[in-house]
Parts: sequence; structure tokens; C-alpha cells
Amino acid sequence: MGLSWLPLLPVLGAFAELAKVQLPALGTELPKAPVLRSEGGLLNCTLRLRPTRFVGANKSFVTRVYNDMIPGPTIVVQPGDRLLVNLKNDLEVPVGTEASNNYQLPNTTNLHVHGLHVSPSAPADEVFFTIVGPKQSSQYDYQIRADHSPGIYWAHPHHHGSTVVQGGAGAASALLVADPPGFLSEQLQKMPDHILMLQNLPFSLLEKAAALSGDELFQSSSPQEDLWLVNGAEQPTLTVKATEWHRLRLVMAGVSSWLYLSFGTCEVALLAKDGIYINDFPRFIQHVSLPPGGRAELAVRCPRGDVDTEHQVRSLSSPGSGVASYVGNLFSIKSVQPGELDFFEALTPWRPLTRPQYLQDLTGEMTAPDCSCKSPMGLGSSTRSVDGHLFQGPKAYLHQWPRDAVVQREISGINKHSFHQHTWPFQLQDTPAGNDPYFKAGDWHDTYQNTLDSKARVRFSTVDFQGTEVVHCHALAHSDQGMIGAEIVSGRGPEACACDLLGEEKVVELYGDAPSQSSMRVMTVMFAAMMLVAAAVAMQVMRASFQRCGVESRYVTLAPGP
Repeated sequence: MGLSWLPLLPVLGAFAELAKVQLPALGTELPKAPVLRSEGGLLNCTLRLRPTRFVGANKSFVTRVYNDMIPGPTIVVQPGDRLLVNLKNDLEVPVGTEASNNYQLPNTTNLHVHGLHVSPSAPADEVFFTIVGPKQSSQYDYQIRADHSPGIYWAHPHHHGSTVVQGGAGAASALLVADPPGFLSEQLQKMPDHILMLQNLPFSLLEKAAALSGDELFQSSSPQEDLWLVNGAEQPTLTVKATEWHRLRLVMAGVSSWLYLSFGTCEVALLAKDGIYINDFPRFIQHVSLPPGGRAELAVRCPRGDVDTEHQVRSLSSPGSGVASYVGNLFSIKSVQPGELDFFEALTPWRPLTRPQYLQDLTGEMTAPDCSCKSPMGLGSSTRSVDGHLFQGPKAYLHQWPRDAVVQREISGINKHSFHQHTWPFQLQDTPAGNDPYFKAGDWHDTYQNTLDSKARVRFSTVDFQGTEVVHCHALAHSDQGMIGAEIVSGRGPEACACDLLGEEKVVELYGDAPSQSSMRVMTVMFAAMMLVAAAVAMQVMRASFQRCGVESRYVTLAPGP
């Protein structure tokens, strides 16, 4: 992208200068974002949220982005690193209107590291009380665990009410936790590696959000209803050698629509979802299902053909009855001369030798959750509700989960909503309906949507941290409109399990296997019988005592006082 500086138009208020970025031409070679890489166990970097004008063929728009680019710089760390991010808000007044569960305060921001298993408390991944106003800054401090799962994550703004006009309008960065030396198989280690940030700018939605929030910055003049960019380019081309396997890390950083990707005649094997490796690589799939916020890591190989054969990677119409997917081309893979390896080289099965405690397998009858709650999405009195409630504040907790426990959540409404959970990823307990091999029992996610099955039973381990857990729909317009909630991980043991804390009753469900539940019922009956016997004995003792002491059942009138 070319970059220059222009004076701002009067409508943009007090901003002194505005960066102008030339969008790459349609079909250009896939761009790569600049990389900010850790050294010696530390990365200290700066993200500046700035107004920037982007211009291209028949289009021009002013939006908010990191460091004057779409996407922002790629952040690369290793397990065990310390990541310091100085978030500088270069936006200015007016701050815009303030509203409850609607678009608001377009120039107020903060930062979320999507998918990272890091502390949910400030100065780390805290998104409710950390507020960075115009011309302010905040220092974020993330300690990446030494056993953190390597994979692709991302960073984006998360101030309630302004996520659409910021994160949904281009402000996002890929975040890679790199594979440590010797972690991968030799075959995976030598694969060419590509990060692809998939972003869309739905101009009508962005204009609506700008108008309702009092935003005087965002503006566009584009005939397109919805502009899709891959690494900041429209329908770019990834050039590869035919017959060679390449690793593609896809980040669905779009604001609303979900993607149902087809790779044409190229072979596709699933390697990881949401930054967590699957157990049965190579799992060959026909389609990649990416909700807003979701990620997929793939091994892709395209066949021989005519010279410079292009394979379109296209999002198809939804196969299910839930929310519609985006339909259209996103990028292409161009096969050039064959690679050195034979076309029929097989992918070698691989899985991590060990997993951290927060990713230990929770499936099967041997694991019984200590706490179980339900999380209906958009199924209450409002289509923007979580657990039947619109957002009521950062301390209006929906559920309480005990610490250091295996807990279970039953989610519904996920054929229409993209469920995202901060801090603690969750594991599918059942293979969903629809026979889509992209989803299997035992897979891990932090963002989940399936138009073929509206329900999912998931489990996660509340280890390593305590504090607020954020859950929300990652269709950002829904989140800004109140489809977000806070939960709390606190306390230990069964008494710390409480569901629907905002409802009329506190429902606590302790789940176990069938024999355990039967034993609990027998023990409950025996305990009740023992209490009745004890009460009868106590009454006999009291009567005998009353008779021995000459106490009769009558009132005694005391003498009047002085």
C-alpha cells in the first residue's frame, strides 16, 4: 500500500493531518503486513488507532485503523514471552453520543487479544473498565504462558458500543504465537506459511453506526455495499508451486457475515481451529466454516494444470437454515511450475505430544463437570440477549463458575449467532448434526457457530486465572446492541457454582455420571429420614425436660418495671 499525507476535510474536525493509503489493485499478489516480533522473551510495541483515508478504483473511505494500515501490523510472540502493547488513541473530539446497548462513543477504544489464554484482569485482557479516550493511551501487559498453545490469534478494539465503527471498519491485527523449535513434525515445519486476514467493510452498516453514535469521522464513497479485503487487498492472488503443501492461517476478522469457504480443486486438510491443533490431522475437508472471530489453519495443495492455473477461494451460500453466509470470491491461489516434491506426497499424521492443563481432554464418561449452566443466544425476549438478558454492566454477572474446575455450558441459538468466550477456550462434547467433518467432538474453539445445528454442549477448565469471563456474539453489531455479558470465575467447590444470577432464582446444577446421581438421590433420602428421627427424639427430650422442671405451657406476666 502506498501512503501519503493529506489535509483533512472540514467535516473531520480537529484532526491536523490524515494519512492517505492507496489500496492495491484488484487481483494483486497477496500483501504481507509488517511484522512486530519478540526478541529475548519480550515484545514491546505500539498500536496507534488513527484516522486514515483509503482510496482505490471507484472507492474512497475514511476509517479508523492501527498504524495507518489495513490490517494492522502482525504481532509475533513465543510461548513464555511477555507482550507489552502501548495502545495510543490518536483520535480527537467530538467524542460522539453516549448510549446504552447501542452504537456510541466512536472515538473511545481499548484492546482485546482474541483467543489468548491470558489474565482477564488489567493491565492484561480486561475490556470493560479499561477505557482509552481520545488522545489517551494505555499500557497493556500480557504474560504468555510457557505452555500456551501455538497458533493464530488476533487483536482488535473492544469498547462496548464502538466495536462496529472500529474493529468492524478495519482496526485489527493478526497475533501469532509461534511454534517452538522442535514442536512440529518435519513436514509441517518446512511448509511455506501464510497469514491471511479476512476483513469486510459493510458500508451501509458502518454509515448507520456512525450516524447513531454521532461519528463525524467515518465517510465513504463506494458503489459497493460490502467491501471484502484479504490482507488489505481486494481478491488478491497467492502464488504457489503446484503439488507443494502450503500452510494457510485464516483469520475471520469480518464484522458480520460468516464464511463457508471452498478451495475448488485444491486439497485441504484441517490442522487447527482457533489457535488449537486438532487431534486427527490430516482431516481432509471440503469446506471451511468461519464465523466472525473464528480462525482456521490449513494444509493446502493445488494440482498440476495449465501454466499459471488460478484456483478461486470462494465463500458459498450457507448449507443450513441459520444466518446467511457471504457469497463471493475472496482470493485465488495461482499454481505455477510444479514443486520439487512428488505430487502424491502424503501428509504425515501429527498431533501435539502434550497439551497444557487448560486444554486437557474433557470428553468421555470419566470426566464429570463440577458445574453446568445454559447460555441461550438471542432466544429470550430480545433477539440480542445472552442468557435472556441484554448487557446490564460489567458486574451484572450471568453465571458464576468455580475456579480450577471442569464446567459445562449448553449453548443454543448458535445457528444464527457467533458465540465467543474470552480467556478459556471450550471443547465440543458431541459431534454436531449435519455430518460436516469440519466439526467433531473433542475439537476446541473460542468462537463457534454452526448453521446446521443450533445447539452445542461444551466444557472448559477454569484453570490458571480468576476474574471476569466475557461472552458475546461476535457479529459486532449484535454485541454493540447488548448481546454481551459478564460472568465470574471465583471461589472453589460446588457452592461456587451458580447459574442465571440475573434471573429470579439462582439455579445451581451439579452434574455427575448416572451412578453418582443415583447415589446422591439415595443419600438425600437417607439424610432426610435421619433428620426426621433426630427431630422426633429432640421433641421427646424437650417434653421430658419440661415435666422434670415443672414448666407448663402458659405465659408468665412480669411485674411492671420502675
